[in-house]
Amino acid sequence: MFSELVRNTVLATSLTLPNFKQTTSIAILIAGIGLFGIKPVDARNALVQTPEVSQSSSYTIAQLLDANSPIYGSWNLRYSVDGIVYESVLVMEGYSGVMRTRYFEPGINKKQVIDQEISLKSSPQGLVLLGYNPVYAGTSRRHPTYAADNFLFSVEPDGSLTAYTCDEIRQCSAVDVKSILSQY
Repeated sequence: MFSELVRNTVLATSLTLPNFKQTTSIAILIAGIGLFGIKPVDARNALVQTPEVSQSSSYTIAQLLDANSPIYGSWNLRYSVDGIVYESVLVMEGYSGVMRTRYFEPGINKKQVIDQEISLKSSPQGLVLLGYNPVYAGTSRRHPTYAADNFLFSVEPDGSLTAYTCDEIRQCSAVDVKSILSQY
């Protein structure tokens, strides 16, 4: 079943992304999201790097590790899935963070605002930010349909930033990122 998920993801992303490197990055992001349970950041041991590896047919599909360096700062993120534009503010404080996202939900014809927690990981393709626990903004009440967001960030050799998002139901998009006041 998992190999079918990866195959469908690679096929879907290859139809929408212009090159193999981007397609591979998205496939690895989705494979990592689907394979690994998200643990609270306070449960990690900062001194031990525990690789999370999945094997399928004797080759590695994805590898997520605890990030080596914490990230501090705030960013505006903008992306679109199925024609719906999502605007988020991401605040990272080390290996964890929070994100508030606003978007228009056509099913109820209203603007929605969602908060979710973020966990920082690392992969061979870049930094992975795993979203979890999407709730109505300012509450602890879980949103019934919002799929947590996950991001892949990588710095290209020319210094430019490449960012993609894929949520838990395999909807992917490129992300526009603007720093608010960030520092690495």
